[in-house]
Amino acid sequence: MERRAFVIGAGAVALGSPSVFAQGTAETNRLVLGFGNDPVFAPHMVAMEKGWFREAGFTDVTTKTFAGGAIAGEALVAGEIALWTPGNLPPVSMAHSGIPIVLLGNNAIATTADKLVARKDANIKAPEDLYRIRIGLLQGSTASADIYYLARHYGLDEKRLQIVNMPPPEQLAALNSGNIQAMLCWQPWGYNALKSGTTALVHSGTASGFEANKGAAVQVSYTRSVFVASQEFVRKNPVATRKMMAALVRAQRYVADPRNREEVVDLFCRNTKQDKQLATAIWDDYTFQPAFDQAFANDMKAMTAYLVASGRIKSAKDPLDYTYSDPVAAVDPALVSVPGRFKL
Repeated sequence: MERRAFVIGAGAVALGSPSVFAQGTAETNRLVLGFGNDPVFAPHMVAMEKGWFREAGFTDVTTKTFAGGAIAGEALVAGEIALWTPGNLPPVSMAHSGIPIVLLGNNAIATTADKLVARKDANIKAPEDLYRIRIGLLQGSTASADIYYLARHYGLDEKRLQIVNMPPPEQLAALNSGNIQAMLCWQPWGYNALKSGTTALVHSGTASGFEANKGAAVQVSYTRSVFVASQEFVRKNPVATRKMMAALVRAQRYVADPRNREEVVDLFCRNTKQDKQLATAIWDDYTFQPAFDQAFANDMKAMTAYLVASGRIKSAKDPLDYTYSDPVAAVDPALVSVPGRFKL
């Protein structure tokens, strides 16, 4: 685990209305963010770089990185971090386990970022060809939900698929060596898998690469990056929660503006030490969209349905029951067309 401190300049760059920041005093000036090196953390980086967290009253902003999502989730509930930004599968699972978390916001739609990549010599032309190859994916991750929905859409028997459980770096090595013939993962691993020229994109999270319906819109991924907090944090810090979300929504809008793309990618690469060519290539796989709308609700329900179908949870809870949309609504009511039902 790594802890980093960011020095936030006093000269914040103005963007949009900061009126939400003036409404009350935050209960704490300290903010600890669960952090990572993925593009989904661009809004966090922008909010820190521009001084918008400081403007909101957070003069002590630090980040912590974790070896795995489960550890980050435990840190959230333990009060070690105020905000966790995972994919949407882990918090759905946690909520069904009785862990007191709330969905605070929709950070980014990442459905396109999921990629099923196969070796060209595997000769995958039709969905049924997947039966005869070994597919690497990290079981229990969003990739498991992808393969479930891919199989269901194309009428495949998921039990006949030869799944090899391994993390993304091992998937790439095994694909290159021929120990597996395909891998299903998120970015940047899909991009890296396609660089060699010896592989082909079989399916993204939103479009087919099979010969019969190549290019057709087929959604098999319901992956989103979401903002998650503990119920304890939001109950103890309602003003701080609202101000934190105001800064993040402001940053999301900045990241989403095409005029800021070059600046944001440069900022991301400086903070993560990642290659700009790679970052630029995968950037459009993420849509920074803060709205609580029907599409958000549908994707969350799809993840829940997968967990029920896979036997990981017994009965489904409505994701809106543990969604706290009031802080985002305080920033801009138009962002909340499907409100959450969690209340303080």
